Amino acid sequence: MRESSLIGLYERRCELLNQLSTALRGRTVALWRVVRGGLATTEAVSRRPPPDGDLEFDVVDVLRRWGRLALPHSLWVGCRVDADRWHVAAVRNDPPEPPPTGLERRSPERLVVELGGLCLGAHERAWLAVDQATVYLCSALESLEACLGRVRTAEGLSANGRAHILADLARVADVIDGAMRA
Repeated sequence: MRESSLIGLYERRCELLNQLSTALRGRTVALWRVVRGGLATTEAVSRRPPPDGDLEFDVVDVLRRWGRLALPHSLWVGCRVDADRWHVAAVRNDPPEPPPTGLERRSPERLVVELGGLCLGAHERAWLAVDQATVYLCSALESLEACLGRVRTAEGLSANGRAHILADLARVADVIDGAMRA
């Protein structure tokens, strides 16, 4: 991803985390990524700076205790409920299973964190699709600039020169078609 894309992604993540924080009555909400070696790094936080100790939390250890597998590169969102309790949810595209008894036992705060994980998951997927389309369109632009350069430097258009330009334009059409499918 381009650097400007990364900045935009970070800002959008922070905005979602700020909205979650508001829904959770001002609690600090964090987004963690599990990296190699089973360590979690904080990717974004709802507000800056978080209160002391608000992010001192071993996501991977808690997930292990819950019997959940923390895969490398997985994203997790969570907030501190009190000194010893946290609500943590995976960032994902599929909604959580309904309660087995049909009666909802999760607290409203827990549900907000679950919904936040779903929102962030949908956001990540959409952002990656937009970024892929941008790559295709940038490639198309470069091909068009190469075509223009050939036309500008050509002294008269021979059959061979026209063939090169038509081949370049055909590549541009293929790239734009790829962008439309992305």
